[in-house]
Amino acid sequence: MGWPGAYVSSSIKREWSNQVTPYAGIVFDLTPQWSIYASYTDIFKPQSNKDASGSYLDPLLGKAYELGSKAELLSGKLNLAAALYQIEQDNLAVSIPGVLAPDGSQAYRAAAGTKTRGVEVELGGQVARSWQASAAFARNLSQDADGKLLNTNVPQNTLKLFSSYSLPLVGNGLTVGGGVRWQNKTRSDFTWMAGSPRVIQEAYTLVDLMARYEITSQVSATFNAYNLFDKSYQTSSSSAYYGEPRSFRLSLAYRF
Repeated sequence: MGWPGAYVSSSIKREWSNQVTPYAGIVFDLTPQWSIYASYTDIFKPQSNKDASGSYLDPLLGKAYELGSKAELLSGKLNLAAALYQIEQDNLAVSIPGVLAPDGSQAYRAAAGTKTRGVEVELGGQVARSWQASAAFARNLSQDADGKLLNTNVPQNTLKLFSSYSLPLVGNGLTVGGGVRWQNKTRSDFTWMAGSPRVIQEAYTLVDLMARYEITSQVSATFNAYNLFDKSYQTSSSSAYYGEPRSFRLSLAYRF
């Protein structure tokens, strides 16, 4: 006899054995400041994504290649990292817009023969005395075996900029800063619906600000403003969820 409000939980055991994922990498120092590297690895990754029937997708299989460079500039005060990569995968989880698994989670399909190519560049450190800055750009493009774009609800290009400046002569020390987050347009095609409607989330930019004041040598207060201009946007073109509106946070930190 069941109690009111009681529920029955279930579990599914999935296991794999004798799986080997080889990895190889090499680093070469061009100069004391510059180095390049290359790496290769096999991919075997069990997935928690489910298809429309509620079954788990088979493990992700594939190969990944990466070539990159790292550098220390301005006597080590500024760091640069750049990488090019290609990933060849089978069973890649591709979201099905508007379709849910029986448990209410997003439903996915497994795509075979996919290729993901990308580039990442990051620069950050001390630009000048009291001035810190960072910039990061990433481009990621996934295609199926026929060259068709996959996961178009995920941005292909993202850019992040942040800078802060310390004013040690203001009271016990004041740091002010700001950042910008940008991503390109995304889209989702609801092919299972009549007319195959397409939902587009236009490219958007979010601006954040911060200020930190040292009250004492151990206590500091930090003020953050997120999405300063209250930009309205969807977290993904495949869902109806909107991103966080403008918000503020004031926090105190104590250092022991």
